[in-house]
Amino acid sequence: MKKLSIKRLYIFFGIFAVFSNLAHPVTPTMFIEKGFGDYLFGVSFAAMSLCFFIGSLIWGAVGDRYGHVKVMAFAGPIYGFSQLLFGLTSTVLMTIVARLIAGFFSAGIYVCSLAYLVNLTNQDNRGRNMSYYVAINSVGSAFGYFIGGMLGNVSITVVFILQTSVIVLNGIFTRLMLEDTGSQDTKFISERSLNPFKAYSSAMGKMPLILITFLSGVFLTSFATTAYDNAFNYYLRDALGLPSSYNGVIKAIIGVVTLTVNFTVNIYIEKHTDSRKSLIIVLLLCGVSSLAVPFIPVLYPFFIANILFFMFNAIYLPIQQDIVTRGQDPSTGGIISGIFNSVRAAGMIFGSLFSGFIYELGSILPFFSTALVFFISSAISFANLKQYKSQNTEVANGSTD
Repeated sequence: MKKLSIKRLYIFFGIFAVFSNLAHPVTPTMFIEKGFGDYLFGVSFAAMSLCFFIGSLIWGAVGDRYGHVKVMAFAGPIYGFSQLLFGLTSTVLMTIVARLIAGFFSAGIYVCSLAYLVNLTNQDNRGRNMSYYVAINSVGSAFGYFIGGMLGNVSITVVFILQTSVIVLNGIFTRLMLEDTGSQDTKFISERSLNPFKAYSSAMGKMPLILITFLSGVFLTSFATTAYDNAFNYYLRDALGLPSSYNGVIKAIIGVVTLTVNFTVNIYIEKHTDSRKSLIIVLLLCGVSSLAVPFIPVLYPFFIANILFFMFNAIYLPIQQDIVTRGQDPSTGGIISGIFNSVRAAGMIFGSLFSGFIYELGSILPFFSTALVFFISSAISFANLKQYKSQNTEVANGSTD
């Protein structure tokens, strides 16, 4: 029964991953056609990320209480209609409002799908299933870019209508085909936990230093990836003058590469290496590859360098998810995944804002900045490894006293 539920989760989450990314390749063209300033691509994504941050802890608590499937089925259609508003509006204000709504309700999908997967897995198979989950998200996103980029050459409006229709239907079928897990016990959730800022501060106050250090690295990697991704999408249209179809094709290629590394490299890391050590190396490779990109003036080598960067990006996220969910009680899976996603969302907020405004100063500056942040996050991960080893040593010494 659990295997069937996992497979169905992968299907519904995969459909969401594809169609939630349909609009990304056409957004730069849409903004330029509407006469919006260059800054808006960063501000609008930051608005979405802000509400993703707020929604992450709320939906984590609500999902643990009322059911993760119910949250996904409720949040999906509202997110879909917010995308339609985003595509049809012609004002900056309503664009930002649409992004705020989309961010809040998309958080429900990501937080509760991850929590649902945690509930269906155990320590032995969780790392492998996390790799599949991230692979589905990455590959789905890539093919969403491809479909959206191709359709965007025909009609941007068609992109948003198709996106909304499929996401609404996907939410309905999620409710019909998936069964909630766990007792949905409410005793560990107070009304206070539904206030995201009180819940976040309360949770942070109870966290050990080793987890705070780890989450600091999560924040920085999210910051760097978001800054790079936003700048890359806009750079293709603004600096290189390429149509949206190029963005779609590149993302599709990245999707194939991502699928390959998740089913090979990530599985190997999970089974045969120390995840914390591997994370340090992967983040260093992310930094080196992003640093190399601005120095490549020829178009096709430029694309190859970007594919390498996104390949390394596909490796680090499942490692982080495996580390943060290891040993967690399924009854609080929503809260744990909510905290993890809220920290990632905070990185997305500042990464997108930073990318949008620094792009105004120079189109290659976001790439240099991304490299620096990845190097810092690698250093933090190294410090976290030292903390982890010290903690294990203390536990081992205590057991022998």
